[in-house]
Amino acid sequence: MKLRSLLASTSVLAITATVTLAVGSPAQAITDDPVVARSLAAEVQRGEKVRAIIEIERGQSLAGVARTAEAASSETRVISKVDSDGFLVATVDKPTLAELKTDDRVKAVYKDEVSKPTLDVSTKLIGSDRANQAGWTGKGSTVAILDTGIDRDHPFFAGRIVGEACFSSSDFDPYYLAVLVCPDGHPSQIGTGAADAEIARCVVDGANKCYHGTHVAGIAAGKKAGTAPSNGVAPEAGILPIQVSSRFNGPICEDQNTSAPCILSFTSDQKRALRYVDEVRAGLNVVAVNMSIGGGLKYKVHCDGAPLESEILQLKSSGVATVISSGNNGHEDGVVRPGCIAAAVTVGATDDHDTPAPFGNRGPLIDLFAPGVAINSAIPGNTFGVLGGTSMAAPHVTGALALLRQAYPHLPGEKLVEKLQTTGKSIAYRSGDTTVTTKRIDLLAALPPMPTASPTPAVTPTATPTPTATATPTRSQTAGPADLSTVADPLPVPIPDTCKRGKGTTPLNARRWATEMLRGKGTLSDRTLVCYLSLAQNGSKVFPEVTDAGSLGKAYKVLAPKSKTAKALLDRELLAAWLNYAHGVHNGSTKVHGSTTLTKAVGIAEGHRTANGTSAQLKKAAGYLYKHVNK
Repeated sequence: MKLRSLLASTSVLAITATVTLAVGSPAQAITDDPVVARSLAAEVQRGEKVRAIIEIERGQSLAGVARTAEAASSETRVISKVDSDGFLVATVDKPTLAELKTDDRVKAVYKDEVSKPTLDVSTKLIGSDRANQAGWTGKGSTVAILDTGIDRDHPFFAGRIVGEACFSSSDFDPYYLAVLVCPDGHPSQIGTGAADAEIARCVVDGANKCYHGTHVAGIAAGKKAGTAPSNGVAPEAGILPIQVSSRFNGPICEDQNTSAPCILSFTSDQKRALRYVDEVRAGLNVVAVNMSIGGGLKYKVHCDGAPLESEILQLKSSGVATVISSGNNGHEDGVVRPGCIAAAVTVGATDDHDTPAPFGNRGPLIDLFAPGVAINSAIPGNTFGVLGGTSMAAPHVTGALALLRQAYPHLPGEKLVEKLQTTGKSIAYRSGDTTVTTKRIDLLAALPPMPTASPTPAVTPTATPTPTATATPTRSQTAGPADLSTVADPLPVPIPDTCKRGKGTTPLNARRWATEMLRGKGTLSDRTLVCYLSLAQNGSKVFPEVTDAGSLGKAYKVLAPKSKTAKALLDRELLAAWLNYAHGVHNGSTKVHGSTTLTKAVGIAEGHRTANGTSAQLKKAAGYLYKHVNK
């Protein structure tokens, strides 16, 4: 039974994608005019000032365009201009945009958006544990993790961090109140210590808010040590962690459905990071970049012209895949940016039953599925924790590509992705009015039965890091140390928030839970309820194998059934019991009646339900749960 994996979990990570600033498809009034994102143009037309990335044509002067932009309007503020970037960041209003649209030196203008930022079960599901035993470990390749940094001295990564970088921004616009988090106080830092997630600016009320990158890196390439549950997917691959986040203290946090201060990431910092990966990819043999990042509106078609498209295309042409999580809005027929970019490898989440996670975005734009519910991996403090989300699914694919590169060293990245797509397990599901089939990765099918000696060169890691190590940066956006009065970069892209188990103290009965499922009628948010349903689905043998409760509407029907059959009554009480667990009222070891624990009570009830118990057995089990668990 899967109670073990769920009842041991503590939280589910959900990429918050409530950002209303989405990059639309570009529009050009005249063929030779710069490309201008529709969403940016619409906001500027409404009289708003928008933080924007202004890309410059090759060979043109960044400083010259910056002077033109500032001269166009007293409201325009150039935030960042570094010649090596090839773009500048500035606030744009009507007069400035009108000027930029006719400037031959300008290539494109789009918004600088904001994004948010168990293993032993999941690696068995995709077959990487057996692939590792056969010798496929990812040795010789490197995976780049663009995220919130890494716990550098965590035993899970010992000896395999091959480089580090940080691209972070400060912006004292009252909406953002953002400060950079590079350890040395510069907007850019390269070298040992640059991606350290265990710094003061990552800590809020004693909790480390930069945990996400450590968890993601562990899934892709952790190596069993100490209390680790098992290896990550590619336990001998090199790891290149890159911090792309800033610490925000303005209203932007509330708009991202989180509290201030929060950790978010500007698109412009992600552009810098992707360009850095392109600079070092050959020397480090980078096979894939992981971006468990996303936000914005739903895209049903690819978002051609999106801000990171050129960088992702450049990496793809060099054989490096950019793996991106699809987002956790529960969209059945679309994804959020930057997963909407056609050149990216967009990954959705499934649970231990190979059922699409209720929280995960999915549909025709998804390239692959991977496990993403209740995944146990590293977290800062040299410990491990359980999180869930499409953020956790993407690094399974990133690690898988390292294993495939070891087996097929001469295949380009896109061909390795094709191997995962052609050999994976088919998962069919409803997407809008159609049925879509997407492959869940299966490494046993994708890899040869036995490895040959790896012809790829081994990557030499940096010295085993210490928690306090920092290095003098080799490149910086500013000449001096962190000048927090200088803004560096517009609008952030959310790096995933955590949807934790609740802190409820009083159980809710099935009727109360049914009310919660009705939009606007309950006290819990839809996002929280979807997280709860994901926990239930992953741990239960009844949901979804016997009864589907994977959406708010389906859950309502289970909790308020029209039928009074014994099966319907037991399903109602079982789902309420799981929801009370997810709400934090009960743990698996909670004694619900005498010496009977929740695990035992639910296990007996589900045993009757899945083994076609008699009507009397089902009614008795339903009554027990009603009286001792849900009331």
